[in-house]
Amino acid sequence: MAVDVAIDVGTTTTRLATADGSVFLREASVVAVDTTTGDIVDIGDSAMRKIGRDPRHVVNFRPLANGTTIDFDVAARLIRALFDRAGFSRMSRVHATMSVPAFATSIERRALRQAALQAGAVDATLIEAPIAAAIGVGLHVDEPVAAPIIMLGGGACETALISLGGIVTAKSVRIGGSHLDESIASALRHRYGVVVSPRVAESLKNELGSLMGSRRSDIRVVPARTVDLGLPVSVEVAAEVVDGAIADHVRSIVRSVKECLGEAPPDLSQDVSVRGIHVVGGVAQLHDFPELLTHEVGVACTTVVQPDLVVIRGLLRCLNELHTLHRALRSTDV
Repeated sequence: MAVDVAIDVGTTTTRLATADGSVFLREASVVAVDTTTGDIVDIGDSAMRKIGRDPRHVVNFRPLANGTTIDFDVAARLIRALFDRAGFSRMSRVHATMSVPAFATSIERRALRQAALQAGAVDATLIEAPIAAAIGVGLHVDEPVAAPIIMLGGGACETALISLGGIVTAKSVRIGGSHLDESIASALRHRYGVVVSPRVAESLKNELGSLMGSRRSDIRVVPARTVDLGLPVSVEVAAEVVDGAIADHVRSIVRSVKECLGEAPPDLSQDVSVRGIHVVGGVAQLHDFPELLTHEVGVACTTVVQPDLVVIRGLLRCLNELHTLHRALRSTDV
């Protein structure tokens, strides 16, 4: 039986959905491997919850980093595990449509495609993530007008200007949500002499992060351990510490957006100023991010509803509307 499947492979999260809507999976992009046997111990959200609690012979791998494939075998294992959870056997004829970063090299694209084939797919089509996101938002990417998208993901930020079914200009910076988390953890280490888990750093980003300073007076108490003795402690963290930790990364993201818009042809620049820019991706939910972008860029920037799901929605729409798929593939190296 043939099955059409959309797969949005991300640095922090991977999503899989079938064209008929019967299956939707969302799992962390984590694979726990027993280094003594090479066997998979766990994958996805359950593996993520065990990070920091696993025995020393179990190592957690992320098949993607900064938005690109770095471990072909682990990526294949993750996709195969998702196929198993979706109920696809080795006999199922899975036709996969997958997102790929616009800045991915031809080698990285082939690695991602080969990972899907090794996982059991009979073929794999790649669509550049900004195009899939624009389609998921509902923009008419095949028209001769600008369809601007800012993608703020876990491993990278991509800004793209799309017209007539292809990317006219694009800029990327390999900074995403995971880098913000690492900066927060590093700031706490230097300021308070404590170590916090990645989950705690992420919660501080989401609860205290405020790019326009609207949460500056907020404070959270979080669990940590001391660097010198490893003793468990509780630390009061102010919002200004979080804001200061991520400020440099945010400035780099804003700079890349400005560079992309600065390279746009004049006619498309006019379209952008009139139509505004859609902001998507998990990091787009960070407090005040669209307001900051609007202030810095001078163009209305709006975070879409469920910004972390627009890429998978765009891929599904491509599966169900073949003319859109063919148009999107014009600028995609498969």
